[in-house]
Amino acid sequence: MTFNAEQAACLSGCTCRQLRYWKKTGLVQPAEVEFAPGGARRDRYDFRNLVELRTIVTMLQRGISLQKVRKTLQYLREHTDCSRPLAECKLVTDGSTIFEVCESASSILDTLRRGQVAFCIAVDGISQELSSRLLELAGDREDFLCRLQA
Repeated sequence: MTFNAEQAACLSGCTCRQLRYWKKTGLVQPAEVEFAPGGARRDRYDFRNLVELRTIVTMLQRGISLQKVRKTLQYLREHTDCSRPLAECKLVTDGSTIFEVCESASSILDTLRRGQVAFCIAVDGISQELSSRLLELAGDREDFLCRLQA
């Protein structure tokens, strides 16, 4: 199933003008081009295009600049095997940079800093570790006090 430019813009939340600009600058390309009688060109967008477009719109709405989106896309195109990274990669943002969640899920790459590894910290694991250590410390304290009184 494919959609014309107006439908794609409406479904993804961008304007037709943005869609034309993003196509012209190579940010997003239509899945196929159809030529009507008389030579009129009609761009057709597929579902993955809609995901790409919606990803861009969401990033822009969250305050990520178009320049950062372009830089992220350039990095992903160069360093992944994905044909359409904005539709295929898992991305997260802190509002100032965009990270790619790698297959191993234990590493995250900063797409705006040439793939610099960002650390993932599981807070629940830290909480459990601290709880165990505090219980151990309380036991040591109690043992110490008993020895002082003896």
